[in-house]
Amino acid sequence: MKVIYIWTTACLTLALVPCSNAFVRDRRVPRLVNLIHGDMRKTVREVSAPYPEFLDPEVTVLSSNIRPDPSTMPSIGNGHVATVTHSDTMYVDGLYNGRNSTTHRARLRSSASINITQFSFPVDTQKYSLDVGRGMYIEEYSQEGKVKVELKMYAHQWMNRLLVTEISVINDGGQPVYLNLSQTLGPVSRDVTVNTTHSNGYRVDLEITKETEVEGADTVPVMALSTPVPESITVGPSEASRHLFLTSVGQNPLIAMDFFGTGLSYFMNGTMESSHVNHWANMWRNGRIDIGGNKDLSRLNYASLYYLLSEIPQYESYGPFYGISAGGLGYGDKHNDYKGHVSWDQDTWMFPPVLALHSDKAKKIVKTRITKHSAAKQLAQSMGYKGAMFPWESAYSGRNVCPTADCLNYQHHISGDIALAFQQYVMMTRDTHFLDSEGAADVITDIASFWMSRMSHNQETDQYEIHGVMGPDKSHYPVNNSVYTNSVAKISLLLPKYALSLINRTVDPMFEETALKTYIPFDDAGKWHPEFDGYQLGTTVQQADVVLLGFPLMFEHTKETRMNDLQIYEKVTPTAPVMTWAMFAIGWLELNNTSKAEPLFNKQLQNVIPPFNIWSNPSDSKGGQNFLTGIGGYLQSLIYGYGGFRIFQDRLQLNPAMIPNTTSFNLTGIDYLGGSFDFNFSDNYMQINQTSSAAEDMKIVISSNGQTETLHVGTVVQYPRCKAYLMPV
Repeated sequence: MKVIYIWTTACLTLALVPCSNAFVRDRRVPRLVNLIHGDMRKTVREVSAPYPEFLDPEVTVLSSNIRPDPSTMPSIGNGHVATVTHSDTMYVDGLYNGRNSTTHRARLRSSASINITQFSFPVDTQKYSLDVGRGMYIEEYSQEGKVKVELKMYAHQWMNRLLVTEISVINDGGQPVYLNLSQTLGPVSRDVTVNTTHSNGYRVDLEITKETEVEGADTVPVMALSTPVPESITVGPSEASRHLFLTSVGQNPLIAMDFFGTGLSYFMNGTMESSHVNHWANMWRNGRIDIGGNKDLSRLNYASLYYLLSEIPQYESYGPFYGISAGGLGYGDKHNDYKGHVSWDQDTWMFPPVLALHSDKAKKIVKTRITKHSAAKQLAQSMGYKGAMFPWESAYSGRNVCPTADCLNYQHHISGDIALAFQQYVMMTRDTHFLDSEGAADVITDIASFWMSRMSHNQETDQYEIHGVMGPDKSHYPVNNSVYTNSVAKISLLLPKYALSLINRTVDPMFEETALKTYIPFDDAGKWHPEFDGYQLGTTVQQADVVLLGFPLMFEHTKETRMNDLQIYEKVTPTAPVMTWAMFAIGWLELNNTSKAEPLFNKQLQNVIPPFNIWSNPSDSKGGQNFLTGIGGYLQSLIYGYGGFRIFQDRLQLNPAMIPNTTSFNLTGIDYLGGSFDFNFSDNYMQINQTSSAAEDMKIVISSNGQTETLHVGTVVQYPRCKAYLMPV
């Protein structure tokens, strides 16, 4: 029988009113629900789990009563597979198509994009939400007192081959409810050849990339197993049902099928959603940022962390993690999406906030560079250098996939950026297994060897220089002695002595000797750093460069020099990628100048796009989305800016300031030396609570007077808000 529908999504009322209490029920009261997948059906007595008690839905659920523009939709991902909700595309980590610099993420048609196109009842209210607390996108449609429909989409966090779409219907009315459905598969992908079959009630897409990144390599197969989508679903009077549409994607068909079967089993047992939500709850429990007195900023903080954490897999048992691109895993087949390539954006911008709050996930990021160590050694050799030279952009193979010869020939600071990330990780964790048994010490040593071979010795000054490079400021190249490049090279050369001492390995003494003689451009008369040899005051620059010396490089110089660098380069940076303003804000906060920091901190927010707080680069929404590099810079401006955290060999320093227009600033789960610490800041006080044991007993030292107090797990200590050190006893 053909059903003719009356109400369509095109004519839903856009102005909403709150639901009547007539339909509100205690969701914890068990009710019978039909769980349906294809021809499978099981009736269970379902109890909806309460929202994580430590999260506030007012700031973790971002909602709109109007159907959002497709360009503003959020992504869902788990580090292996991701999609922008309701798009026709999904991407798999490490799956690329194209030779050399043309390589880009291979687009797969998204079988997870399912829409409700027609309703058999008049829809009174509708809502579109990104629930970052539970890691899912939700649509809600209801007829007052009679019908409630929910569509949920999420990338399962630990069954990370799965994209899940669920449609739940509660029909408390006297008539059957009919919903028409559609699937947004989009055009055939230009990146893969596809063989689609239907077997045992499932859709099977066997796909193979068309062109390898490296000549002579094998093309990569991938299998997508999914639930066929019917034209409509029906729910009888006084019935409730939940319909599962599952997509499992993997390069190994057996693994894809195994995950599909496991996911189906969990769904039929009523635990599919809760097993996903529990993983997100654990992530938020272990590390988050809470702001009092400013819900808009709180929502932005949670959304920003959600997007970044969604990029990193919980587990890597079935293959390596390939890293984070500036546009994330939900994008990647276009130039504006950075083609899914991995660059310094990962190591310099996204890594530091993850390190502070989720050091286990931060380790997965730095390990992506260990995985590509051999490719970096090959590149160094091919360029006539020693050690390991990481390419400016990499993808599947780890080899150079830069779009131009210029970035390969000049943007060499990325090897130093990677060394800096390794240094930050080792200082925060002292993870000797990472150094000794997982290959990190070899990467650190080989990066130092690269810089030794990349430098030239100036016999007149007895200093080491680096010629013909491009610093972070891409508008000037090739230049000699980029102050940023020389500084990260110096860090790279000093790192082996510290890192390898933790595992009792010997180090070439020439590394340190060369580092101490590395030339750092400096104008002694004006007390400022020229960006490179020959830089003229007033010359426009493209983005943060010299200002990065203070943070994250933590290059030692006087307050006068730090202030001069900030003033000089702020004047000549009229437009820039959004993370530039984060670094200027951090610089001024380092000098305790909150009035200068505030407008620069707020300038970042111009790149945030409602209602789901995705970030754009540039701020006109026509560039890359979702710009994780900007998100990383913003989170750094909170943790390392207003939190004032700095990582040293022997201590973790904090020097908190209050974020504008807030009443409290709480960092839950700062990871340091194996322990976890909560920091709560207010206008006058700061509280510190060690919540788990570290490798050693820990103490707090107040910078101004040397007051020292040993910490005990579960005991909160309080001081006037001030500069202090967290360090082993």
